[in-house]
Amino acid sequence: MTVPFPDFPESVPTAPLVVIDYNLLVQKDPEELNRLFKASTDLGFFYLKVGAQLDPIPIFTLAESVFGQSLDTKMKYAMDGKNGVYFGYKAVGSTYTDKKGTPDMIEFWNIAKDEILMQDATDHPKPILDAKEVLKQFIIKSHDIVLVILEILSTKLGLDPHALPDLHRLTHPSGDQLRLTKSIICPFQQQLSPHVALGAHTDFGSVTILFNRLGGLQVLKPDGEWTYVRPLPDHAIVNLGDAMVKLSNGLLKSNIHRVVAPPWLSVEDEVVDRFSVVYFSRPENDVHMTSLLGHGEQEQDADHVLTAQEWIARRVKNFQTANYKDETSYEMRKGTEGNRDDGVYV
Repeated sequence: MTVPFPDFPESVPTAPLVVIDYNLLVQKDPEELNRLFKASTDLGFFYLKVGAQLDPIPIFTLAESVFGQSLDTKMKYAMDGKNGVYFGYKAVGSTYTDKKGTPDMIEFWNIAKDEILMQDATDHPKPILDAKEVLKQFIIKSHDIVLVILEILSTKLGLDPHALPDLHRLTHPSGDQLRLTKSIICPFQQQLSPHVALGAHTDFGSVTILFNRLGGLQVLKPDGEWTYVRPLPDHAIVNLGDAMVKLSNGLLKSNIHRVVAPPWLSVEDEVVDRFSVVYFSRPENDVHMTSLLGHGEQEQDADHVLTAQEWIARRVKNFQTANYKDETSYEMRKGTEGNRDDGVYV
């Protein structure tokens, strides 16, 4: 039986995320700009108050339709993650969550920005094709928000205001995508550790804009404690990815996070469908993954400095269950969290 998702309990401790007002960012409010930069150099996560400017409800409705199709239908659009392709449908279990190679519990659908905005793509199921105009408007607005954030970060880093935005132009080929996710959350009684649906990781793009209504997202605090992020109405959860760490020579932060089954689901036989809507912004395909600030470390294969497209493909491959061999595979999938204490992983 599927039931409506419950409210996030007031009793659950949550991450101390700063709330940033998008309208104040647009108005260049000095205090809000400083708060954004501090959040970006501290935990790398913050709430962004967007109100009706970015409405995820039509996309949530689309997600229910898309994932309601039969598995056979969805698998016709399966992404080739084993070979670094990250667009299309990802079935449950095709990536892994820990050193032991435990399969994940989430299915998602990655819809390429380029296909929606710049190509007459037809290789999508009917629900996505029918919603193409809705998707287009959501992607454009999400990208507008990303560019506002990137311009502010550029300025605060002492760069030209357009330095970061010029690496993330809307109509230039990139790995940008809109992701629809679904996980079936089954309740459990009190346990020593929560059930992990998507393992500990950092995002490997630039800026992530997330909407979720149930909860289950956890971030890792500097003290090594996992803490929940409470969804707020009319707010997105925004975090920076590894590309921003690389481009800023480590000044900007990409924090470790994961998705777990919310422990407040304890009603017998209760099952909840957990949907999320996520926009991932990434550097343009031909951007070289090296710092814009002095002599930062480069991402390289042998003597070749990786482009963003190559870097993303490498990360995608290393996440795949099909490519898992042993614990060294887990080490290879790490991003900026590779320098963290390995003891925090389960």
